[in-house]
Amino acid sequence: MNMKRTVLLGVMLFLFSAVLYFFNFLLYGDAHHLVQTFTEELAFMPVYVLITAVFAERMLTKSEKAEMSRKTNALVGTFYNEIGYDMVVMLTKFDSNFETLRSRISIDSDWDSAKAKAAHKLAETHSYGAPEGIEDIRKIGELLSARKDFMLIMMSNASLLEKDEFSELLLAVNHIHEALKAIDDISGMRDDLVDHFHGDIEKAYRCLLGVLVNYLSFIKNEDPYLYMLAVEKNPFRRAAGKADKR
Repeated sequence: MNMKRTVLLGVMLFLFSAVLYFFNFLLYGDAHHLVQTFTEELAFMPVYVLITAVFAERMLTKSEKAEMSRKTNALVGTFYNEIGYDMVVMLTKFDSNFETLRSRISIDSDWDSAKAKAAHKLAETHSYGAPEGIEDIRKIGELLSARKDFMLIMMSNASLLEKDEFSELLLAVNHIHEALKAIDDISGMRDDLVDHFHGDIEKAYRCLLGVLVNYLSFIKNEDPYLYMLAVEKNPFRRAAGKADKR
């Protein structure tokens, strides 16, 4: 609402209130009581403003944030189901340091906020044990090329701006895709360029792990059944070491 409409609304409400007070005076003819009532209501006005402008607004903002969080996490879930889980599994197979990371992160049915916080911190500092050569780069490129239309849709979704960490993940993944598109034949890449790509992959890998931790924490509270299904897909579950052939 612009300023002109706000002022007009305020004048209309003021006039409406004045008319009501006038009719009250005509009906009862008690000016003293009318003035007393008006001053009492005027004295309460600061408290009323405090309640409506501060507490009510905070409750509304909290509700809006919760709704935005649910919608954005739905997009996060779509991202992982379409490409995210595949990337995580792929990179953990190439990551020579993954077993150390898995020994310190256990995403399972007893997942709680303390474990989630510790896991997120580990994800932020994890060092990707890149393999010799470009096989991981090639595999990531093939996966991203196969999901390029999906990535384009995700990148064009304006609501993602509300979730900085997820936006950072998409930008990191998209950067790898765009860089690979600019190279005709990756088999002839110089060593320094290979190292640069491994650095980009490490950044995306950390984002993938961090966002996954937050997403799993969210759905554990919102949808325990969906959480259990997600646990089965992630490579950090306790049984993963026995079931997965790495």
